Amino acid sequence: MPSIRKMLSALALLPLATHAFAAPAEFWYSHSGAAGSAIADLCRSFNSQREESDRLHCVSQGSYEQTLQKTVAAYRAGIGPALVEIYDVATPDMLLGGATRPVEAIMADHHRAYPDDTFLPALRRYYADDHGTLAAQPFAASTAVLYTHRNALAAAGISAPPATWEAFADALRALKKSGQKCPVVSAFAPWIWLEQASAAQGTDVAIRSAGSDRYQFDKGAHLRLMKDLAQWTREGLVVHEDSTRSGQQALAFATDDCAMLIDSTGAWNVVHSTLRSDIQVTALPIYAGTQRRANVPGGSSLWVMRGHSVRDYRLVSEFLAFVLQPDNQLMFSARTGYLPVTQAGAARLQSAASEPSAITVGLTVLNDIDGQPSAPLRCGFITLMRLIWSQEMENAFAGRQSIDLALRQTTLRANELLGLFQQMHQAQASNESNEATP
Repeated sequence: MPSIRKMLSALALLPLATHAFAAPAEFWYSHSGAAGSAIADLCRSFNSQREESDRLHCVSQGSYEQTLQKTVAAYRAGIGPALVEIYDVATPDMLLGGATRPVEAIMADHHRAYPDDTFLPALRRYYADDHGTLAAQPFAASTAVLYTHRNALAAAGISAPPATWEAFADALRALKKSGQKCPVVSAFAPWIWLEQASAAQGTDVAIRSAGSDRYQFDKGAHLRLMKDLAQWTREGLVVHEDSTRSGQQALAFATDDCAMLIDSTGAWNVVHSTLRSDIQVTALPIYAGTQRRANVPGGSSLWVMRGHSVRDYRLVSEFLAFVLQPDNQLMFSARTGYLPVTQAGAARLQSAASEPSAITVGLTVLNDIDGQPSAPLRCGFITLMRLIWSQEMENAFAGRQSIDLALRQTTLRANELLGLFQQMHQAQASNESNEATP
């Protein structure tokens, strides 16, 4: 599996650099399209009133994976950015890699300490280290929601979007019976079907035992949901995005080819551009008779890299504070579909909303329910676990193995990776300890 070997070797290199970086200070980000344009405009606005010598150089590095790999290589070579956007699943690697400085400390050092109520609690929890210090500033935040076409549901005799998986199954069959060729479209993404659905259901994807993380999603609610998903797929009720005209699930829903969609809140800018009055957004379904829990956040955050000058860190702190200004939070959310990350930005957006949107629903489903937060999934090599899940589930949906076997194989292989992750970082900690001993 070349991609796994490549990423393992890249991550293993992260803590090796020890030398300082040259000016100018750079910010590397991971977006193109509408989000990339919005980030570029944030940078232009920030730099517009500054002297040429006191500007942050903002550079798009491609996808999340490409940005991570380039950051690792650049850090090792001593030419890396002062600030970098990294996707959520690499958070454990960044926390343990020894290549970053806690953003909360950087902000405090430059007299821009975060007030306690700055961030949405779910985001603060996700990006805090074991001591509660914020390691990275939340940036492009998202979660998963259910999109439905009001008219398609009404034509099938469905009065409201399904709130339970049982009602979801009934809706799929009613839509099919009414002539809908694509009751729901899906990319079968593990971050939705495994991570987000499990969080809403209140079941743990992984547990910590004796100081080690272990996956345990081969039983319980996720096993039940995957068996249901396999059955719906066999009945032709769930259509893979590759089988649609557009080849993309959000576009297939936006063009009214499909009646329902489970996707990121970040898809909002695509799906509501046409037929907005026909679109409803609600929380993910859960199984009847169970208590709903909060979703978990996805997206990205901004990390401050080691090895830079005081001037660079002062500039970075000013940019980070600029990004958090309410007007900038609302602009970025409106143009990208990402959620505001600050409580102030979220409050302004929700108070101004005349009807529910993916943004307002996304903010709601991230709220703790009855004071009970959903634990963030921060295991090592989550990207690789997702790849394994996708491989095993593809074999199961194709009839080459059972759902039970697919999930057993996935947890077995993913837990082996967790063991490797732990060994790597134990060895790193041991080396650092030996180097510190006179």
